[in-house]
Amino acid sequence: MEYKKYKEFKTDTICSVDGCNSKADYEVVLYDYYHHYTETFYEQDLTCPFICQMHMEENETKANGERRPRGVVDYPYTNKHAAQGYSKYNPLKEVYPQLFDSGDIENNEKIHSDLNEINDELIQYLSKHPEFMREMNARKFEILIAEILKDKGYEVTLTPSSRDGGKDIVAVYNSPFGHQIFIVECKRYNEQNKVGVEIVRGLYGVQVAGNYNQGIIATTSTFTKGAIDFVKPLKFQLELKGFEDIKEWIKNYGK
Repeated sequence: MEYKKYKEFKTDTICSVDGCNSKADYEVVLYDYYHHYTETFYEQDLTCPFICQMHMEENETKANGERRPRGVVDYPYTNKHAAQGYSKYNPLKEVYPQLFDSGDIENNEKIHSDLNEINDELIQYLSKHPEFMREMNARKFEILIAEILKDKGYEVTLTPSSRDGGKDIVAVYNSPFGHQIFIVECKRYNEQNKVGVEIVRGLYGVQVAGNYNQGIIATTSTFTKGAIDFVKPLKFQLELKGFEDIKEWIKNYGK
Protein backbone atom coordinates (compact mmCIF):
# COMPACT_ATOMS: atom_id res chain seq x y z
CA MET A 1 0.00 0.00 0.00
CA GLU A 2 1.36 3.39 -1.02
CA TYR A 3 1.09 6.20 1.53
CA LYS A 4 2.63 9.57 2.28
CA LYS A 5 6.00 9.46 4.00
CA TYR A 6 7.98 12.21 5.65
CA LYS A 7 11.18 10.33 6.32
CA GLU A 8 12.82 7.59 4.29
CA PHE A 9 14.01 4.40 5.90
CA LYS A 10 17.74 3.69 5.67
CA THR A 11 19.57 0.54 6.62
CA ASP A 12 20.94 2.21 9.76
CA THR A 13 17.69 3.92 10.85
CA ILE A 14 17.12 3.83 14.60
CA CYS A 15 14.03 4.24 16.75
CA SER A 16 12.61 7.79 16.61
CA VAL A 17 11.94 7.93 20.36
CA ASP A 18 14.22 10.52 21.96
CA GLY A 19 17.31 8.97 23.48
CA CYS A 20 16.76 5.52 21.99
CA ASN A 21 19.57 4.07 19.91
CA SER A 22 17.92 0.73 19.17
CA LYS A 23 17.40 -0.36 15.61
CA ALA A 24 13.92 0.45 14.32
CA ASP A 25 11.53 -2.48 13.89
CA TYR A 26 8.37 -0.74 12.67
CA GLU A 27 7.28 2.18 10.54
CA VAL A 28 4.55 4.10 12.37
CA VAL A 29 1.48 5.29 10.46
CA LEU A 30 -1.51 7.33 11.53
CA TYR A 31 -4.77 5.68 10.54
CA ASP A 32 -8.27 7.14 10.36
CA TYR A 33 -11.42 6.49 8.37
CA TYR A 34 -14.06 9.01 7.28
CA HIS A 35 -17.36 7.13 7.08
CA HIS A 36 -19.21 9.99 5.42
CA TYR A 37 -16.75 10.14 2.53
CA THR A 38 -15.75 6.45 2.66
CA GLU A 39 -12.20 7.75 2.67
CA THR A 40 -9.18 6.38 4.50
CA PHE A 41 -6.47 8.54 6.01
CA TYR A 42 -3.20 6.63 6.14
CA GLU A 43 0.21 8.24 6.30
CA GLN A 44 3.54 7.98 8.09
CA ASP A 45 3.61 9.54 11.55
CA LEU A 46 5.51 12.81 11.18
CA THR A 47 6.26 12.96 14.91
CA CYS A 48 7.60 9.41 15.26
CA PRO A 49 8.11 7.68 11.90
CA PHE A 50 10.05 4.66 13.19
CA ILE A 51 9.95 2.75 16.46
CA CYS A 52 11.64 -0.26 18.05
CA GLN A 53 9.84 -3.29 19.48
CA MET A 54 10.24 -2.24 23.11
CA HIS A 55 8.89 1.29 22.64
CA MET A 56 6.08 0.06 20.40
CA GLU A 57 4.85 -2.22 23.19
CA GLU A 58 5.22 0.54 25.77
CA ASN A 59 3.47 2.99 23.45
CA GLU A 60 0.44 0.70 23.25
CA THR A 61 0.42 -0.20 26.94
CA LYS A 62 0.42 3.43 28.08
CA ALA A 63 -1.96 4.76 25.41
CA ASN A 64 -5.20 6.42 26.53
CA GLY A 65 -8.23 6.66 24.27
CA GLU A 66 -10.44 4.58 22.02
CA ARG A 67 -8.90 3.20 18.88
CA ARG A 68 -11.71 3.98 16.46
CA PRO A 69 -12.24 6.18 13.39
CA ARG A 70 -12.47 9.89 14.26
CA GLY A 71 -11.29 9.14 17.76
CA VAL A 72 -8.20 10.52 19.48
CA VAL A 73 -5.66 8.40 21.32
CA ASP A 74 -3.02 9.90 23.58
CA TYR A 75 0.29 8.07 23.08
CA PRO A 76 3.55 8.63 24.95
CA TYR A 77 5.67 8.44 21.78
CA THR A 78 3.56 8.62 18.63
CA ASN A 79 0.99 11.06 17.22
CA LYS A 80 2.38 13.96 19.22
CA HIS A 81 0.18 16.36 17.25
CA ALA A 82 -2.91 14.66 18.69
CA ALA A 83 -4.46 14.16 15.28
CA GLN A 84 -7.67 12.19 14.97
CA GLY A 85 -7.14 8.48 14.41
CA TYR A 86 -4.72 6.06 15.98
CA SER A 87 -1.28 4.58 15.46
CA LYS A 88 -0.54 1.45 13.47
CA TYR A 89 2.82 -0.27 13.19
CA ASN A 90 4.02 -1.74 9.93
CA PRO A 91 6.95 -4.20 10.25
CA LEU A 92 9.88 -2.83 8.28
CA LYS A 93 10.45 -6.23 6.68
CA GLU A 94 7.01 -5.90 5.07
CA VAL A 95 7.34 -2.24 4.08
CA TYR A 96 10.81 -2.68 2.57
CA PRO A 97 10.94 -6.33 1.47
CA GLN A 98 13.66 -5.59 -1.10
CA LEU A 99 16.07 -4.75 1.70
CA PHE A 100 15.19 -7.57 4.06
CA ASP A 101 14.29 -10.46 1.77
CA SER A 102 16.59 -13.48 1.82
CA GLY A 103 18.85 -12.03 4.45
CA ASP A 104 20.10 -9.01 2.49
CA ILE A 105 20.47 -7.11 5.74
CA GLU A 106 22.14 -9.05 8.48
CA ASN A 107 23.45 -8.32 11.93
CA ASN A 108 26.71 -9.87 10.85
CA GLU A 109 29.70 -7.81 11.89
CA LYS A 110 32.01 -9.66 9.56
CA ILE A 111 29.94 -8.83 6.49
CA HIS A 112 29.76 -5.16 7.39
CA SER A 113 33.42 -4.95 8.32
CA ASP A 114 34.53 -6.51 5.04
CA LEU A 115 34.65 -3.06 3.47
CA ASN A 116 37.55 -2.21 5.78
CA GLU A 117 39.68 -4.57 3.70
CA ILE A 118 39.68 -2.05 0.86
CA ASN A 119 41.85 0.97 1.58
CA ASP A 120 43.15 3.98 -0.34
CA GLU A 121 46.51 2.33 -0.89
CA LEU A 122 44.91 -0.62 -2.70
CA ILE A 123 42.68 1.69 -4.75
CA GLN A 124 45.73 3.72 -5.82
CA TYR A 125 47.56 0.54 -6.79
CA LEU A 126 44.59 -0.66 -8.85
CA SER A 127 44.36 2.67 -10.64
CA LYS A 128 47.90 2.04 -11.95
CA HIS A 129 47.57 -1.73 -12.32
CA PRO A 130 43.86 -2.45 -13.02
CA GLU A 131 44.70 -5.89 -14.38
CA PHE A 132 45.41 -6.91 -10.77
CA MET A 133 41.63 -7.02 -10.23
CA ARG A 134 41.63 -10.28 -12.16
CA GLU A 135 44.05 -11.73 -9.59
CA MET A 136 41.81 -10.90 -6.62
CA ASN A 137 39.60 -13.62 -5.23
CA ALA A 138 35.92 -13.33 -6.07
CA ARG A 139 34.89 -12.09 -2.63
CA LYS A 140 37.58 -9.42 -2.60
CA PHE A 141 36.33 -8.15 -5.95
CA GLU A 142 32.78 -7.93 -4.56
CA ILE A 143 34.10 -5.91 -1.63
CA LEU A 144 35.95 -3.61 -4.02
CA ILE A 145 32.80 -2.89 -6.03
CA ALA A 146 30.82 -2.32 -2.82
CA GLU A 147 33.41 0.20 -1.62
CA ILE A 148 33.34 2.04 -4.96
CA LEU A 149 29.55 2.29 -4.79
CA LYS A 150 29.76 3.47 -1.21
CA ASP A 151 32.14 6.21 -2.36
CA LYS A 152 29.53 7.22 -4.95
CA GLY A 153 26.99 7.84 -2.19
CA TYR A 154 25.19 4.51 -2.02
CA GLU A 155 24.38 2.62 1.16
CA VAL A 156 25.76 -0.80 0.45
CA THR A 157 25.18 -4.22 1.94
CA LEU A 158 27.21 -7.26 0.98
CA THR A 159 25.20 -10.44 0.87
CA PRO A 160 26.74 -13.49 2.57
CA SER A 161 29.57 -14.99 0.53
CA SER A 162 27.92 -18.42 0.66
CA ARG A 163 24.67 -17.32 -0.96
CA ASP A 164 23.91 -18.05 -4.61
CA GLY A 165 20.92 -15.88 -5.40
CA GLY A 166 22.22 -13.76 -8.25
CA LYS A 167 23.02 -10.67 -6.22
CA ASP A 168 26.23 -9.98 -4.34
CA ILE A 169 25.50 -6.39 -3.29
CA VAL A 170 22.36 -4.44 -2.44
CA ALA A 171 22.92 -0.72 -2.97
CA VAL A 172 20.45 1.94 -1.86
CA TYR A 173 20.58 5.49 -3.20
CA ASN A 174 18.63 8.06 -1.20
CA SER A 175 17.52 11.33 -2.74
CA PRO A 176 14.93 14.03 -1.95
CA PHE A 177 12.57 12.11 -4.23
CA GLY A 178 12.86 8.83 -2.33
CA HIS A 179 15.17 5.86 -2.44
CA GLN A 180 16.18 3.54 -5.23
CA ILE A 181 17.39 0.01 -4.67
CA PHE A 182 19.94 -1.60 -6.95
CA ILE A 183 21.26 -5.15 -6.96
CA VAL A 184 24.75 -5.90 -8.21
CA GLU A 185 26.24 -9.17 -9.38
CA CYS A 186 30.04 -9.26 -9.57
CA LYS A 187 31.99 -11.51 -11.92
CA ARG A 188 35.76 -11.61 -11.46
CA TYR A 189 36.65 -13.28 -14.75
CA ASN A 190 39.79 -13.42 -16.84
CA GLU A 191 39.92 -11.44 -20.04
CA GLN A 192 38.96 -14.35 -22.31
CA ASN A 193 35.96 -15.43 -20.22
CA LYS A 194 33.14 -13.12 -21.25
CA VAL A 195 29.90 -12.82 -19.27
CA GLY A 196 27.17 -14.56 -21.22
CA VAL A 197 23.48 -13.94 -21.70
CA GLU A 198 22.52 -16.66 -19.20
CA ILE A 199 23.97 -14.69 -16.31
CA VAL A 200 22.39 -11.45 -17.53
CA ARG A 201 19.02 -13.13 -17.96
CA GLY A 202 19.30 -14.60 -14.46
CA LEU A 203 19.94 -11.24 -12.82
CA TYR A 204 17.05 -9.74 -14.77
CA GLY A 205 14.77 -12.40 -13.27
CA VAL A 206 15.95 -11.53 -9.76
CA GLN A 207 15.49 -7.80 -10.46
CA VAL A 208 11.92 -8.24 -11.69
CA ALA A 209 10.91 -10.73 -9.00
CA GLY A 210 12.29 -8.53 -6.22
CA ASN A 211 10.93 -5.30 -7.73
CA TYR A 212 14.36 -3.65 -7.55
CA ASN A 213 14.91 -0.44 -9.47
CA GLN A 214 17.86 -1.73 -11.44
CA GLY A 215 20.27 -4.64 -11.74
CA ILE A 216 23.98 -4.15 -12.48
CA ILE A 217 26.57 -6.69 -13.54
CA ALA A 218 30.17 -5.66 -12.86
CA THR A 219 32.97 -7.72 -14.32
CA THR A 220 36.72 -7.67 -14.89
CA SER A 221 36.00 -9.05 -18.36
CA THR A 222 33.51 -8.00 -21.05
CA PHE A 223 30.15 -9.29 -22.31
CA THR A 224 29.09 -11.52 -25.17
CA LYS A 225 27.06 -10.10 -28.02
CA GLY A 226 24.06 -12.06 -26.78
CA ALA A 227 24.31 -10.42 -23.34
CA ILE A 228 24.62 -6.94 -24.85
CA ASP A 229 21.67 -7.50 -27.19
CA PHE A 230 19.53 -8.79 -24.32
CA VAL A 231 20.07 -5.59 -22.32
CA LYS A 232 19.42 -3.10 -25.14
CA PRO A 233 15.63 -2.87 -24.61
CA LEU A 234 16.10 -2.96 -20.82
CA LYS A 235 18.49 -0.03 -20.37
CA PHE A 236 16.58 1.34 -17.37
CA GLN A 237 16.40 -2.05 -15.65
CA LEU A 238 19.80 -3.59 -16.38
CA GLU A 239 23.25 -2.11 -16.76
CA LEU A 240 26.46 -3.85 -17.82
CA LYS A 241 29.78 -2.63 -16.44
CA GLY A 242 32.89 -4.20 -17.93
CA PHE A 243 36.61 -3.92 -17.26
CA GLU A 244 36.94 -0.45 -18.80
CA ASP A 245 34.01 0.86 -16.76
CA ILE A 246 35.48 -0.47 -13.51
CA LYS A 247 38.82 1.15 -14.40
CA GLU A 248 37.00 4.48 -14.76
CA TRP A 249 35.23 3.98 -11.42
CA ILE A 250 38.57 3.38 -9.72
CA LYS A 251 40.10 6.41 -11.45
CA ASN A 252 37.33 8.63 -10.06
CA TYR A 253 37.31 7.10 -6.57
CA GLY A 254 37.37 9.77 -3.87
CA LYS A 255 36.73 12.64 -6.29
